Amino acid sequence: MLKKLLLIFMAGVIALPVVQAEPIMVDTRLMLLAHPLFTQFDPQTARFRGTSSEFVEGGQEGVDQLVAEIRRLDAWLLASPKHLQEKLKNVPVPDRAAAERAFLAEKREVESRLAMLQIRAYNARLVPGRPGVTPEASTMPQINEIAADIRAVLRQLKETHKTDVIIDSAELLPIVAKPKATPPALSANLHARLWKDPAIASSPEFAAWLDAADSWWAGKLGLDASVIPVGARDVRLEAVKLIEERTKGLKK
Repeated sequence: MLKKLLLIFMAGVIALPVVQAEPIMVDTRLMLLAHPLFTQFDPQTARFRGTSSEFVEGGQEGVDQLVAEIRRLDAWLLASPKHLQEKLKNVPVPDRAAAERAFLAEKREVESRLAMLQIRAYNARLVPGRPGVTPEASTMPQINEIAADIRAVLRQLKETHKTDVIIDSAELLPIVAKPKATPPALSANLHARLWKDPAIASSPEFAAWLDAADSWWAGKLGLDASVIPVGARDVRLEAVKLIEERTKGLKK
């Protein structure tokens, strides 16, 4: 009897409909563009302006000036108790707590700037014979920070929409110019030939045709096209807003 009940139970479980959360669609390119650090990227130097990866202008002279600034900030921090004492000297007692908080905030900013400049000065002396030029690896902290913020937002979206599937439309919808005319490669009707002879899928002719077709459709549809009209929820704008909220007030 127990075995019969168990079999009935298992049959009922198998017969239950499988409820799967709806996948969501994002565009990591839009998320990247929305990140404040991206606006600081200099395409000429391939470094991030205002960060420890930025080139130091002026060669060795520029590096020497940077080192002098580091020493000035370091000396200011060492004498910070004295600076605080001077600042509070003529402040009325009721206002001293606010003045102390303001000074501590200023001190934290100086400490943060000093730490960044120290790393920048170190990076600016790593390329032999080119003082002021930072190595490519100096951008890794900024790249990692952007990647970490994007991953955090993706995790948040997964939790909000109760799904395990995220589709990135960046690969499905590349940014290309709108086509002015149909490329010659697309005049060949490879659809019918493919059904008759699947082996052509591995030919150079088919690869060129598919690449041309991909670019043509991407330009035709535009960046805001719903490349997955059925079966996925479009959360591209939500992802951009979450990136903006997460990085609000970010200073480098």
